[in-house]
Amino acid sequence: MRIASLVLLCLLLAACNRAPPSPPVVSAPAPPPGDPVEGLRVATRVGCSGCHGRDGAGQVFMENPELGRIVAPNLTQRRTLYDDAALTALLREGRTHDGHVPWGMPIKMFQHLSDREVRDITAWLRGLPAVDNPALPAGQWSESLIRTTNDGTHPWLPDMVPDPGQDPPAVPPTEPLALGRHLAFTTCSECHGWDLNGWEGDPAPSLVVAKAYTHAQFTRLMRTGEIAAGGKSKTGLMSGVAAYRYPVMTDEEIAALKQFLDAR
Repeated sequence: MRIASLVLLCLLLAACNRAPPSPPVVSAPAPPPGDPVEGLRVATRVGCSGCHGRDGAGQVFMENPELGRIVAPNLTQRRTLYDDAALTALLREGRTHDGHVPWGMPIKMFQHLSDREVRDITAWLRGLPAVDNPALPAGQWSESLIRTTNDGTHPWLPDMVPDPGQDPPAVPPTEPLALGRHLAFTTCSECHGWDLNGWEGDPAPSLVVAKAYTHAQFTRLMRTGEIAAGGKSKTGLMSGVAAYRYPVMTDEEIAALKQFLDAR
């Protein structure tokens, strides 16, 4: 009887000292999948196809004695080197699969893309038909570019890294002024300066120039590349970029962009 009582007492003490059950682990819901159709629209607006070609097969991005030959690679081949998280890091941080500097990628513009836009671009990229492009030459950096990249002195290197403390939105804003700001920094800053105030000595002006346009003139510029005075821009760059990239923008987006630029 004493043994049975002792066993019962031990069982009761063990039950009293048992740790409370751990709360169930609740996993964060997975984000919705990207939309490849919207991804094509965003990729066109921000210039992915402008550098890598409409089919993503790659093309020579820049070639001159100072820099050498910089090639925008075949996306339908390079995509296999990146999972979705790595693609996000590439777009937002300029972090490549092997640590090379992504020359020509406007990371300081891409850093402002919303989570949804990044997912949409990823879905578009994953869905591109595979393209073989044997005529695409290999990149060949100049000795000067190699040296200044390796020693960290090239003046463009800061453009390939994001600003500290970036907190991109989950989705693009819907309020017109906020949407216009988002579009300006994810669409225009590559050419018109990361702060939209232009580059010193560069023909792309500060976007204060947008205030000189009426809404109708600005819409025409964004749809066709025709400037307010008629015809093409001084260098032809804005006219070509606008005609190639911006017809995908909605009337609401163009109006929001104009509203923001007028309010600066």
